[in-house]
Amino acid sequence: MSKEILSQEEIDSLLQSETREKSELSSDEKDVIGEVGNISMGAAATALHNILDRPVQITTPRVSTTTMQQVIEEQEKPVVLVEVEYLSGLEGVSLLLVNEEDAAVIADLMLGGDGQDLDVEIGEMQLSAMGEAMNQMIGSASTSMSQIFNREINISPPRTEYITLEDKVESSSKFASDEEIVQTSFRISIGDLVDSTIMQLAPLSFLKEMVQKLVAGQLSLVEGAGHPEAESRPSEEYEEEPQVKSTPSPPEEEEPVQEQRSAERSETVQAQKMDFEQLEPDPKSRDAGSIEILKDIPLQLTVRLGKSRMTIKEILELGKGSIIELDRLAGEDVDLLVNGKLIAKGEVVVIEENFAFRIKKIISPMERLEDIKT
Repeated sequence: MSKEILSQEEIDSLLQSETREKSELSSDEKDVIGEVGNISMGAAATALHNILDRPVQITTPRVSTTTMQQVIEEQEKPVVLVEVEYLSGLEGVSLLLVNEEDAAVIADLMLGGDGQDLDVEIGEMQLSAMGEAMNQMIGSASTSMSQIFNREINISPPRTEYITLEDKVESSSKFASDEEIVQTSFRISIGDLVDSTIMQLAPLSFLKEMVQKLVAGQLSLVEGAGHPEAESRPSEEYEEEPQVKSTPSPPEEEEPVQEQRSAERSETVQAQKMDFEQLEPDPKSRDAGSIEILKDIPLQLTVRLGKSRMTIKEILELGKGSIIELDRLAGEDVDLLVNGKLIAKGEVVVIEENFAFRIKKIISPMERLEDIKT
């Protein structure tokens, strides 16, 4: 009798085994996650190639399950970390990790350098350039995922930080150190400058839900496409099978039979040309793709005379009458910024009793990038 009753240790072991099976990824789930990552990061690689004008390759990913604490122990150095939050279509958050050496190369290329003989230093300028590259890559990856899932997937603007993973987890409520996560590793190469690995981290529950939505969407498409075939094929097969089993007809009689069937089908199927009403645009309506809909959005304009870099000690010593030397010569053009972005240069003038700004030059996109260097 005692052999038929499980001990408490055996019951606990079975429950733990069942829990592990639910929490771990199956081989099919890993394949799906790997394929989604392969397609989306392929689009990201294309975007990075277009920005840097250099060959970029990202290999097929390796997918594994782990915990955030294990990754923290492996990633002790600061990294460039990109946080992406999925708002609709998929709901969750993921982290993309780029080591500081690779980030320094990408940032230097973004700033017009050659990516060689660099001192690994990620300052504000390098982080800004890296953030722009990541925004382009993540945007392309998100668009690609929308096509895979056949639904609109919206994400928040990616947040780029230069930080250790441990500090990120401690300062964020979206990840816990003991949380089970999926680690997806990609091999990336940029010409002969970078040959390294980038890593994507996401909660296990988020990726399991992603797989379920993708599989459910594919099944619905297959079922929807299968209905017409189920209606049309049985009738044809039912007519052809008796002919195969019966005495075969002479070859010369086959053509009239086929012609008769064609005639019958042509009688049942009638195609008529459809007349559609000509649509004309309503001059009173607002086209969502037109810039007209954006003209009422307010923007913040700032005229910048110059910049200066000071230590905390120097700032604390400022007082009435202190003079701060700027990086702009007297008589040199000053900057016009819109929402913090440089768009024009000109000069400050006085109209009656008010200051004003006279535009002398509009800044091109390439000149904006050059301005980041300074």
